[in-house]
Parts: sequence; C-alpha cells; structure tokens
Amino acid sequence: MIKKVAAATAVLSLTATVLVGCASGKLNTQDTCDYVNEQVAIKQLLQKSEDVSEDLIAGDMKGYSLVIDEYSGILNDAAEKTKDKKLAKALHATAEQSNQVSAVMAEGTSSNVAQTDQKLTALEDQAASEETEYLGIKCPELESFS
Repeated sequence: MIKKVAAATAVLSLTATVLVGCASGKLNTQDTCDYVNEQVAIKQLLQKSEDVSEDLIAGDMKGYSLVIDEYSGILNDAAEKTKDKKLAKALHATAEQSNQVSAVMAEGTSSNVAQTDQKLTALEDQAASEETEYLGIKCPELESFS
C-alpha cells in the first residue's frame, strides 16, 4: 500500500514538474499573433483610432499618436511573451518604428501637415526591414496602426 501511494505521489510530482516546465509563460508564434490582436481588442484600439479619425483628418494627430503608443506597448509586451526569438526581434523592431511614427504624429498639427507628411513618408521608406517582413509573414492578420 505504501509503495502504491509513493508511486502515485511520484507520478503526480513528475506530472506537476512537466506541466510547470511546459507552462513557462512563453507563447508559440501563432499564439503570440493572437495575443496582440486580443490586446488590441481588449484595449479597444480600433475604436479609439476611429474616435480620433476626424481629428486626424483635420490635422490634429496627437490623439492618434496615443493609440500608436498603446499599440507599441502591446508589441513590446508580446515580444517578451513569445518563445520565437525571431518574432520577438520583429515585434521590438515594429514597436520602435511605431514609436518613431508616434513621435512625429504627436507634433502634427493642421499648420504643419506637409512637414509631418514628409517625415512620415521618410519613416515608411525606412520601415521595410527583414524584421518587419518576418512579422508580416508570421502574423499576416495582425492589426496595425502606423
């Protein structure tokens, strides 16, 4: 009887160890992509971007830059949660590019739309990188705000 209890305890301990080891908190690639989209939905970033769209059209870009800042935070958070190192690098790179876009947009007003547009176009030209291409391949349905 004691041997059966000891054996059962050993099996339970081994199972718990395996489960804890597997549940390291790291997400696979698809789960990481899903996580980003879930966070975008939870934080209602699509709605927030729609709410500031009229301001954006009028030249006031500050509200939209705040949406981009939130999105960058989600990307960085996801990068820390993924076990795909290449995806983590891509998420960090995209977050950095989004931060640059946000900084330009935060200065955007109706009086400097042309200059802001030039700066944003220059950033778009720099945005095509191996990391962002990898993100586009691995997460083709990923929400984007920049």
